[in-house]
Amino acid sequence: MNKKFLIVILRFHGDVLLTKPMIDNIKLNVPDSEIDLLVYKGTGSILEHERNVSETIEIDAASKQNIFTRIKKEINLWKKLSLKKYDYAFFLTTQWRVVPISWALGKAMKAAVDDKKRRKNLWIKSFSAIFPEALENHVIQRNLLALESLGLKIFTENLTLDPSYLDIEYKTLKETYPFLKEGNSYCLIHPTSRREKKLWDKEKFGQLINLLLQKDLSVVVTSGPDSNEIDYVDEILKKAGVVNKKVLNLAGKTSLLGLAALIKGSQFFIGLDSVASHIAASVDKESITLFGPSNPVNWKPWSDKARIITQEDLRYIEVKDVMSLVDEMPVE
Repeated sequence: MNKKFLIVILRFHGDVLLTKPMIDNIKLNVPDSEIDLLVYKGTGSILEHERNVSETIEIDAASKQNIFTRIKKEINLWKKLSLKKYDYAFFLTTQWRVVPISWALGKAMKAAVDDKKRRKNLWIKSFSAIFPEALENHVIQRNLLALESLGLKIFTENLTLDPSYLDIEYKTLKETYPFLKEGNSYCLIHPTSRREKKLWDKEKFGQLINLLLQKDLSVVVTSGPDSNEIDYVDEILKKAGVVNKKVLNLAGKTSLLGLAALIKGSQFFIGLDSVASHIAASVDKESITLFGPSNPVNWKPWSDKARIITQEDLRYIEVKDVMSLVDEMPVE
């Protein structure tokens, strides 16, 4: 009988992507396993084509519906998960919401991440094992400790996405945007983040784009679908004064899979501490990431090709700091 696994990751797109090494290691431990993800709605799309994922179960992060409707949805979720009869479950986030989810899984072996705010009997006794927070480790290493806490072995720490789907996606993008078929050697800039403290100065991004153009590089600029992010990119390009056939603005126009394909097709990536920087690592691309308030020990892109510039206040990062790393890039 196949072993069934559930990974519960109720956070953002990047956090879901960073479960990829967990998924692969489960398959290496138990080749005929079925692996499901429980995620917030929309955050699992980057792994939708991964052959090792059996099902992605989506739930709302928050709801404006009345309390009775919300409770009914939670009960239906518990019933669905109970019927799945999982053998193992891993809880990578510490919302109290996951406690009744754990109860619903019955006799499954269950591991949850430690949290000093959750060191109470109700939390501890709801799981079979508690594994440590990231502390001085990367989040990927923390996630792999979850597997070890329930007796599974670690064979790989590789984050790489399956390239076959990315190649198909890139071919489609080339048909849509002739810019990509013109042999342009481009770098990809993803200058947006959902957190304001992670944003860099718009004028500096504009200056950076102009300096890249002077190096005879084309530039593709992307963002998430949120209107604020699209407007942010528009403002950057206005400040840059760019009216240039060598700049392609795709802000808000690509899926996460499309973004991954574009980054894979680029010479190198420049961006902030966001899902895009983790995607760059997952497609083995040279990258530069500007880090602000996040701890780079925990959240640095998981790749030897990743370069980072760290300032708690990003205003202190200068364009010349970024360009000095651009000059190190092995441009083809």
